Amino acid sequence: MNTDISPTAHARLIQAASAEGVSVDALIERLIDEHAELSGILENAEANLPPMSPERIQAQIERGFAQSERGETVDGEIFTSGLLAE
Repeated sequence: MNTDISPTAHARLIQAASAEGVSVDALIERLIDEHAELSGILENAEANLPPMSPERIQAQIERGFAQSERGETVDGEIFTSGLLAE
């Protein structure tokens, strides 16, 4: 099967596969699997969360922005680990 992709995407795939020491096929398979897994996690999370009002969303955004301005941030990997644990 042939797939047309841009030269830039092609170069990025080769570079990423080489950096990981795998074939481009293996890299694409892993990326597809990870995408499916993350999609499932998001669907599950969305199904378990109550809908939020626009006001509540805005309040949370403002709270997060204020926290980041004060330097109150969390490492991305720690945050993701906490989400996955839930």
